[in-house]
Amino acid sequence: GIRVLTNKPVEEFLGADKVNGIVAGGEQINADLFVSAFGVRANTQLAVDAGIALGETRLIKTNARMETNVKDVYAVGDCAESIHIVTQRPTVQQLGTVAVRQGKVAGINAAGGYATFPGVVGSVVTELYDMQIGATGLTETTAKRAGIEVVTGTISSKTKADYYPGALPIRVKLVVEKESQRIIGAQIVGGEEVTQRINAVSFAIQKQMTVRELAKADTAYAPPLNETWEPLVIAAEMVLMKLR
Repeated sequence: GIRVLTNKPVEEFLGADKVNGIVAGGEQINADLFVSAFGVRANTQLAVDAGIALGETRLIKTNARMETNVKDVYAVGDCAESIHIVTQRPTVQQLGTVAVRQGKVAGINAAGGYATFPGVVGSVVTELYDMQIGATGLTETTAKRAGIEVVTGTISSKTKADYYPGALPIRVKLVVEKESQRIIGAQIVGGEEVTQRINAVSFAIQKQMTVRELAKADTAYAPPLNETWEPLVIAAEMVLMKLR
Protein backbone atom coordinates (compact mmCIF):
# COMPACT_ATOMS: atom_id res chain seq x y z
CA GLY A 1 0.00 0.00 0.00
CA ILE A 2 0.86 3.68 0.01
CA ARG A 3 1.67 5.50 3.21
CA VAL A 4 0.87 9.21 3.13
CA LEU A 5 2.70 11.56 5.49
CA THR A 6 1.24 15.03 5.90
CA ASN A 7 2.76 18.08 7.61
CA LYS A 8 6.15 16.35 7.69
CA PRO A 9 8.66 18.35 5.65
CA VAL A 10 11.87 16.67 4.53
CA GLU A 11 14.65 17.77 6.89
CA GLU A 12 17.60 15.74 5.63
CA PHE A 13 18.73 13.47 2.81
CA LEU A 14 20.78 10.46 3.93
CA GLY A 15 23.43 8.51 2.04
CA ALA A 16 26.96 8.91 0.71
CA ASP A 17 27.12 8.15 -3.02
CA LYS A 18 23.34 8.14 -3.45
CA VAL A 19 20.27 8.90 -1.37
CA ASN A 20 19.06 5.87 0.58
CA GLY A 21 16.96 7.57 3.20
CA ILE A 22 15.42 10.80 4.43
CA VAL A 23 14.47 12.35 7.72
CA ALA A 24 10.95 13.77 7.67
CA GLY A 25 9.23 15.12 10.76
CA GLY A 26 11.94 13.57 12.91
CA GLU A 27 11.35 10.11 11.41
CA GLN A 28 13.94 8.29 9.31
CA ILE A 29 12.56 6.64 6.18
CA ASN A 30 14.73 4.30 4.11
CA ALA A 31 14.09 3.42 0.47
CA ASP A 32 15.87 2.55 -2.77
CA LEU A 33 14.32 5.42 -4.73
CA PHE A 34 13.10 8.92 -3.89
CA VAL A 35 11.27 11.26 -6.26
CA SER A 36 11.34 14.96 -5.41
CA ALA A 37 8.62 17.26 -6.73
CA PHE A 38 9.19 20.79 -5.51
CA GLY A 39 6.90 23.56 -6.68
CA VAL A 40 7.49 27.29 -6.97
CA ARG A 41 5.49 29.97 -5.18
CA ALA A 42 5.97 33.57 -6.22
CA ASN A 43 6.87 36.07 -3.50
CA THR A 44 4.85 39.13 -4.51
CA GLN A 45 4.77 40.91 -1.16
CA LEU A 46 7.31 43.54 -2.26
CA ALA A 47 5.12 44.35 -5.26
CA VAL A 48 1.97 44.55 -3.15
CA ASP A 49 3.69 46.87 -0.67
CA ALA A 50 4.67 49.10 -3.60
CA GLY A 51 1.06 49.33 -4.80
CA ILE A 52 1.49 47.00 -7.76
CA ALA A 53 -1.69 45.14 -8.69
CA LEU A 54 -1.98 41.37 -8.72
CA GLY A 55 -4.06 39.49 -11.28
CA GLU A 56 -6.59 36.70 -10.81
CA THR A 57 -3.76 34.15 -10.52
CA ARG A 58 -2.37 36.17 -7.57
CA LEU A 59 0.74 36.91 -9.61
CA ILE A 60 1.66 40.41 -10.80
CA LYS A 61 -0.66 41.67 -13.53
CA THR A 62 0.98 43.16 -16.62
CA ASN A 63 0.03 44.26 -20.09
CA ALA A 64 1.58 42.86 -23.27
CA ARG A 65 4.59 45.16 -22.82
CA MET A 66 5.17 43.64 -19.36
CA GLU A 67 4.21 46.95 -17.72
CA THR A 68 2.52 46.91 -14.32
CA ASN A 69 -0.06 49.44 -13.14
CA VAL A 70 2.78 51.56 -11.72
CA LYS A 71 4.52 53.76 -14.29
CA ASP A 72 7.98 52.59 -15.40
CA VAL A 73 7.75 49.38 -13.35
CA TYR A 74 7.89 46.09 -15.24
CA ALA A 75 7.36 42.51 -14.03
CA VAL A 76 8.65 39.31 -15.63
CA GLY A 77 9.34 35.70 -14.74
CA ASP A 78 7.95 33.62 -11.90
CA CYS A 79 6.23 36.58 -10.23
CA ALA A 80 4.32 37.70 -13.34
CA GLU A 81 1.21 36.08 -14.79
CA SER A 82 0.95 35.27 -18.49
CA ILE A 83 -1.90 35.10 -20.98
CA HIS A 84 -2.55 31.67 -22.44
CA ILE A 85 -2.70 31.89 -26.23
CA VAL A 86 -5.49 29.29 -26.53
CA THR A 87 -7.84 30.39 -23.74
CA GLN A 88 -6.81 34.07 -23.69
CA ARG A 89 -7.02 33.84 -19.90
CA PRO A 90 -4.33 34.60 -17.29
CA THR A 91 -2.24 31.58 -16.39
CA VAL A 92 0.76 30.64 -14.25
CA GLN A 93 3.77 29.62 -16.37
CA GLN A 94 6.84 29.68 -14.12
CA LEU A 95 9.32 28.49 -16.75
CA GLY A 96 12.76 29.72 -17.71
CA THR A 97 11.79 29.93 -21.39
CA VAL A 98 8.93 32.26 -20.48
CA ALA A 99 11.04 34.39 -18.13
CA VAL A 100 13.81 35.11 -20.66
CA ARG A 101 11.35 36.09 -23.39
CA GLN A 102 9.38 38.33 -21.02
CA GLY A 103 12.65 39.85 -19.83
CA LYS A 104 13.66 40.67 -23.40
CA VAL A 105 10.33 42.43 -23.99
CA ALA A 106 10.57 44.39 -20.74
CA GLY A 107 14.17 45.37 -21.46
CA ILE A 108 13.36 46.69 -24.94
CA ASN A 109 10.46 48.74 -23.59
CA ALA A 110 12.40 50.04 -20.59
CA ALA A 111 15.15 51.20 -22.98
CA GLY A 112 12.67 53.22 -25.03
CA GLY A 113 11.81 50.69 -27.72
CA TYR A 114 8.55 48.87 -28.38
CA ALA A 115 7.95 45.14 -27.97
CA THR A 116 5.07 42.92 -26.89
CA PHE A 117 4.86 39.47 -25.37
CA PRO A 118 2.48 37.23 -27.36
CA GLY A 119 1.52 34.91 -24.51
CA VAL A 120 2.26 31.28 -23.72
CA VAL A 121 1.09 27.80 -24.62
CA GLY A 122 2.81 26.03 -21.73
CA SER A 123 5.42 23.90 -23.50
CA VAL A 124 7.26 21.59 -21.11
CA VAL A 125 9.58 18.57 -21.39
CA THR A 126 11.34 16.30 -18.95
CA GLU A 127 13.18 12.99 -18.92
CA LEU A 128 12.69 10.07 -16.55
CA TYR A 129 15.38 7.42 -16.98
CA ASP A 130 15.15 6.41 -20.66
CA MET A 131 11.76 8.03 -21.27
CA GLN A 132 11.16 11.57 -22.54
CA ILE A 133 7.86 13.28 -21.71
CA GLY A 134 6.53 16.50 -23.21
CA ALA A 135 3.37 18.58 -23.42
CA THR A 136 2.19 21.83 -24.95
CA GLY A 137 -1.09 23.70 -25.05
CA LEU A 138 -4.16 22.24 -23.36
CA THR A 139 -4.80 18.67 -22.33
CA GLU A 140 -8.17 17.10 -23.02
CA THR A 141 -9.13 17.71 -19.39
CA THR A 142 -8.03 21.35 -19.20
CA ALA A 143 -9.73 22.08 -22.53
CA LYS A 144 -13.04 20.72 -21.27
CA ARG A 145 -12.58 22.68 -18.05
CA ALA A 146 -12.22 25.80 -20.19
CA GLY A 147 -15.47 24.96 -21.98
CA ILE A 148 -13.82 23.88 -25.24
CA GLU A 149 -15.25 20.84 -27.04
CA VAL A 150 -12.38 18.77 -28.36
CA VAL A 151 -11.53 15.79 -30.53
CA THR A 152 -8.36 13.85 -29.76
CA GLY A 153 -6.16 11.43 -31.63
CA THR A 154 -3.70 9.09 -29.94
CA ILE A 155 -1.22 6.90 -31.82
CA SER A 156 1.81 4.73 -31.14
CA SER A 157 4.76 4.70 -33.52
CA LYS A 158 8.56 4.43 -33.62
CA THR A 159 11.30 7.06 -33.68
CA LYS A 160 13.02 5.36 -36.64
CA ALA A 161 11.96 2.97 -39.35
CA ASP A 162 10.52 -0.04 -37.55
CA TYR A 163 13.09 -2.41 -39.04
CA TYR A 164 16.04 -0.14 -38.22
CA PRO A 165 18.25 -0.95 -35.19
CA GLY A 166 17.61 1.35 -32.24
CA ALA A 167 14.04 2.28 -33.14
CA LEU A 168 12.31 3.38 -29.95
CA PRO A 169 8.59 3.63 -29.16
CA ILE A 170 6.85 7.00 -29.19
CA ARG A 171 3.24 7.83 -28.33
CA VAL A 172 1.50 11.03 -29.45
CA LYS A 173 -1.82 12.55 -28.42
CA LEU A 174 -3.20 15.57 -30.28
CA VAL A 175 -5.95 17.76 -28.85
CA VAL A 176 -8.06 19.64 -31.41
CA GLU A 177 -10.89 22.13 -30.96
CA LYS A 178 -13.87 20.48 -32.64
CA GLU A 179 -15.57 23.57 -34.07
CA SER A 180 -12.55 25.29 -35.63
CA GLN A 181 -10.40 22.14 -36.05
CA ARG A 182 -7.49 24.15 -34.65
CA ILE A 183 -4.73 22.26 -32.84
CA ILE A 184 -4.76 23.36 -29.20
CA GLY A 185 -2.58 20.80 -27.44
CA ALA A 186 -0.37 17.73 -27.54
CA GLN A 187 1.26 15.28 -25.16
CA ILE A 188 4.13 13.05 -26.27
CA VAL A 189 5.98 10.22 -24.53
CA GLY A 190 8.88 8.43 -26.19
CA GLY A 191 12.42 7.21 -26.12
CA GLU A 192 13.81 10.17 -28.10
CA GLU A 193 12.98 13.18 -30.29
CA VAL A 194 10.15 14.38 -28.03
CA THR A 195 11.35 17.96 -27.52
CA GLN A 196 11.43 19.01 -31.16
CA ARG A 197 8.01 17.50 -31.83
CA ILE A 198 6.60 19.44 -28.88
CA ASN A 199 8.25 22.58 -30.26
CA ALA A 200 6.66 21.92 -33.65
CA VAL A 201 3.18 21.58 -32.14
CA SER A 202 3.76 24.66 -29.99
CA PHE A 203 4.43 26.69 -33.14
CA ALA A 204 1.38 25.14 -34.82
CA ILE A 205 -0.77 26.25 -31.88
CA GLN A 206 0.65 29.78 -31.99
CA LYS A 207 -0.07 30.04 -35.73
CA GLN A 208 -3.59 28.61 -35.26
CA MET A 209 -2.87 25.71 -37.59
CA THR A 210 -5.72 23.31 -38.23
CA VAL A 211 -5.43 19.55 -37.95
CA ARG A 212 -6.10 19.27 -41.69
CA GLU A 213 -3.07 21.43 -42.41
CA LEU A 214 -0.88 19.33 -40.12
CA ALA A 215 -2.06 16.14 -41.82
CA LYS A 216 -0.72 17.50 -45.13
CA ALA A 217 2.72 18.37 -43.74
CA ASP A 218 5.64 17.45 -46.01
CA THR A 219 8.04 15.84 -43.53
CA ALA A 220 11.59 14.50 -43.83
CA TYR A 221 12.42 10.79 -43.79
CA ALA A 222 15.47 8.58 -43.53
CA PRO A 223 15.37 5.11 -41.93
CA PRO A 224 17.90 5.91 -39.15
CA LEU A 225 16.12 9.16 -38.25
CA ASN A 226 12.36 8.80 -38.63
CA GLU A 227 9.44 6.67 -39.76
CA THR A 228 8.08 7.13 -43.28
CA TRP A 229 4.95 8.58 -41.72
CA GLU A 230 5.77 11.26 -39.14
CA PRO A 231 3.99 10.39 -35.84
CA LEU A 232 2.45 13.89 -35.63
CA VAL A 233 0.92 13.42 -39.08
CA ILE A 234 -0.48 10.01 -38.12
CA ALA A 235 -2.05 11.53 -34.99
CA ALA A 236 -3.58 14.27 -37.14
CA GLU A 237 -5.04 11.64 -39.47
CA MET A 238 -6.51 9.88 -36.44
CA VAL A 239 -8.31 13.08 -35.45
CA LEU A 240 -9.60 13.58 -39.00
CA MET A 241 -11.09 10.08 -38.99
CA LYS A 242 -13.19 11.12 -35.99
CA LEU A 243 -14.20 14.42 -37.60
CA ARG A 244 -15.46 12.88 -40.85
